[in-house]
Amino acid sequence: MDKIDRIMDRMIDYALERPKDAPSRILIVNFSKTGIDKILTPARAELLRIIIQKKPQTVGDLVKDSKRPKESVSRDLRALENYSLISSVKSGRKRRPKVEKDIIAMQLTV
Repeated sequence: MDKIDRIMDRMIDYALERPKDAPSRILIVNFSKTGIDKILTPARAELLRIIIQKKPQTVGDLVKDSKRPKESVSRDLRALENYSLISSVKSGRKRRPKVEKDIIAMQLTV
């Protein structure tokens, strides 16, 4: 087990032992292998990366940054939002995608 694994284990243990202290900072997801493959596709993982790094102010900005069609980005954002991986902050008619969690822990092995 490397250093990052140990840190992740401690953070997850902390969140599980004290759920009132960290509910808005951590999301633990337990999907089957096929579930993870369906939800966190490479394109959706790339959207998460762009949202975290570039902090686009609108979905339109995210479309430009990702160089993907608006319909595809919107569909993927809905899927990520349905699984609480992101949220949308609404301002008038515009939406700003936001990654709410500091940590998203997914079990990748069964």
